[in-house]
Amino acid sequence: QDFSDEAEVTLTSSRGRLVVGRDTRESGPDIVAAVTAGAENLQCKVHNIGVCTTPQLHWIVKQTNISKPNTLQDYYRTFAEGFIHLYGKDDVKHSIKVDCANGVGAIALRTIAPLLSDHIDITICNDGSTGRLNENCGADFVKLMQNAPQGVNYVENEHCYTIDGDADRSLFFYSQDHKFYMLDGDKIATLFAWFLNSLMQEAELNLSLGVVQTAYANGSSTSYLYSKGIPVVCVPTGVKHLHKRAEDFDVGVYFEANGHGTVLFSDTAMEMINIRSVRETRKTQKSAVTRLLAFSKLINTAVGDAVTNILAIETILKLCKLSPASWNEMYTDLPYRQLKINIRDRDIIKTTDAERKICSPEGMQEKVDALVSDFSSARCFVRPSGTENCVRVHAECATQREADTLAMSVGSMVFDFTEALYSRL
Repeated sequence: QDFSDEAEVTLTSSRGRLVVGRDTRESGPDIVAAVTAGAENLQCKVHNIGVCTTPQLHWIVKQTNISKPNTLQDYYRTFAEGFIHLYGKDDVKHSIKVDCANGVGAIALRTIAPLLSDHIDITICNDGSTGRLNENCGADFVKLMQNAPQGVNYVENEHCYTIDGDADRSLFFYSQDHKFYMLDGDKIATLFAWFLNSLMQEAELNLSLGVVQTAYANGSSTSYLYSKGIPVVCVPTGVKHLHKRAEDFDVGVYFEANGHGTVLFSDTAMEMINIRSVRETRKTQKSAVTRLLAFSKLINTAVGDAVTNILAIETILKLCKLSPASWNEMYTDLPYRQLKINIRDRDIIKTTDAERKICSPEGMQEKVDALVSDFSSARCFVRPSGTENCVRVHAECATQREADTLAMSVGSMVFDFTEALYSRL
């Protein structure tokens, strides 16, 4: 009952509905069979949609709950039409390459690509036909290694993407002057927010726009958004926290640095945008509100979706005539270093202020602050892992050497501090 109250779902005596999907792993059919048997034993109606991405499953559940078209075919049609309407057509067709991490995202892109072929060419790499899931490829690999995935041959300034195994995260990468550049979730969030803010100002819409980040967001991205007059709020790590906070804005943008995120539009925003798109007669305002409406139909508002986010990024870059370099140069990331420190009990460390400050044990945050004060443009936070018995240290500084030094200093302090506490027990 507590869960139903929080989700605002009314419990009735009628049979529930369960939407089930799976990825391409061999265990999928057996897991689906077990889930189906259990659900049907509870008199629940099961809708098995087969092989799909995680965002497709979320979208179908959302569509089902609001009694709108809710099949995989509807998904492909909806977002293909949204892209075509906003992207338009050029004399020269653009092309992109997508590393699919040998996961289920390859199937989704292969299915939607023919619907977009008059407008954009999509080359699918690491499609699972030979390689293993996430092996030397995928968003996690690229983010961690700061290098291109294996299996993707690309030329300078070519638009390239990497997604994760279940296709809810995406990162952009390119090369220039033989140097690799990776644009993460912070860069995507600022691009989306900058674009939407421009449209809302041109359309003269009195709606709130905000960006939701976690402590891991690069400080430069936060400063850039503030400089554009765009509010930024920080929440604890986890998509559930970002999504919920983004709902407080009329237009809420949220992304984690790993590339998982989306844009939410409130009912108030959609009503105003729809009305203005019909009634507006001034040319500039009409164009802006029409584009805003089209963008809302291109984004999967149910959850972060690598496929629709890739299409949205390509659309913004084309409409605004942005090269990868000009997008990347909106702001320069502060160098950072992340460390994992193994300690005896992660629960000894408690945090506050969206995990950016240590509130227990007493005295540890003051030691972090003292170490940070020795560096310029620096910040550092320590938080217990949500999955492992360790703590994570994130440090940012003006230079990479300083970030490395600060992270190591704080990490050593945390280890020594906690060991001293244990020795007293």
